[in-house]
Amino acid sequence: MKLIRNCFCLISVFGFAVFSDHAQSLSAIERELVGHLDNISKFGNYGGGYDETRIYAENKSLKSKLLSYGKRADVFRYPFPKLKEKMKVVTSKDGNLRIYSWDQETGGTMHDHDSVFQFRGTGGKVFAWAERNGEEDYGGFYHEIFQLPTAGRTLYLVVSTFIGSTSYVGESIRVFRIDGDALDPAAKLIRTGSGLQNSINFSYDFFSVVDRPERPIRLFTFDAAKKIFRFPIVIEDEKTPQGRVTNKLISYRFDGKYFVKIN
Repeated sequence: MKLIRNCFCLISVFGFAVFSDHAQSLSAIERELVGHLDNISKFGNYGGGYDETRIYAENKSLKSKLLSYGKRADVFRYPFPKLKEKMKVVTSKDGNLRIYSWDQETGGTMHDHDSVFQFRGTGGKVFAWAERNGEEDYGGFYHEIFQLPTAGRTLYLVVSTFIGSTSYVGESIRVFRIDGDALDPAAKLIRTGSGLQNSINFSYDFFSVVDRPERPIRLFTFDAAKKIFRFPIVIEDEKTPQGRVTNKLISYRFDGKYFVKIN
């Protein structure tokens, strides 16, 4: 009888753990995620109370929760007004792709961001996915999603910014698409001089654009009607060896199969 009781308790504990993720209200989920972000700020490099063990535990916990809750359709629809004050949350216009990005606060002048992707498969089921598996690589944060419907499937041009230092910044545009119940992050649909790529990126000196009003700085633009994305030419000179952003633009247009450079 003792053995049976112990087994029952074990099953009950695990049953509650599984059930609780689905029973948790949306407002409670938001409070929980915000709580992790508050602790990341408290124990991170920028808050004055650095604790290596706790900061890594909080980041791991936050990512795990986003991956777990991210499988819920109601979470996908929820606007998360308070969470957006603490992390970057961007959603595609069609509501089929969302990205959560946050500063892990484990870096210095170089910031290390992590992200979790949430998407709706072609069958309607919601999934969560994370690209990075470790903390050894430094990542940028995603802050914009351009959307282009095509004959085959919708393409998502996802823009991210990497903070290398106070002045050294990088920006990238990357093609994603939803393939059945999987997210394809490596769709090589950009034709460049070095072959087909799934992304284009460049770096620049932040102080060459510091007077621009928007934050984060947005250097990639997209004309949905013309199916063109654009980004500025960056010139390295003695004054700005890390790259000065100019007013001249490079343009890529979707020709029905690939994004092709037109100027």
